[in-house]
Parts: sequence; structure tokens; C-alpha cells
Amino acid sequence: MSYEQLYKEFHSTNSFEPFIDLDTQPKFAICGLLVTLVLISSALFIVGSKSSFVKKFFLYTILSVIGSLFAGLTTVFASNSFGVYV
Repeated sequence: MSYEQLYKEFHSTNSFEPFIDLDTQPKFAICGLLVTLVLISSALFIVGSKSSFVKKFFLYTILSVIGSLFAGLTTVFASNSFGVYV
């Protein structure tokens, strides 16, 4: 591929616009961390409750899955926002 063709393709493509701005990602990372901690700690409190095993297992599973999803999102936002500046 020649330089002229590459230059023409570069300027003819659409510019990239991020879905979430880089400036707001640290805020999302901190909020996600707080939500993750609340969900995981509430899942651990449910394990120690005196309700039936089936109810505890069901609630623990739901809270831990949602908490894990928020932990993954928090990891992505934190690595995108803080990893850029290192």
C-alpha cells in the first residue's frame, strides 16, 4: 500500500468518538467500586443470616453475580482512566 493511498484512507474514514469520555471514567470507576463493595458485603451478610438455605443461596447468587459484573466494569473504567496517564 502506497503512502498516498494510506493517507487518503486515513482522512476519508470517520473520526472515532468514544462512548464514554475519558474525563468521566474515574468517576464511574469510583462509583462502581462503591456499588461493588456494597453488593459483595451484603452478599456476605446474607450468608450469615438465619433464613432458609434456599433463600440464602438464591440471594447470595444474585448479589454476587451483580457485584462481579460491577467489579468488571470498575476494572475497565479504572484501567482506561488511570492507565492512560501512567
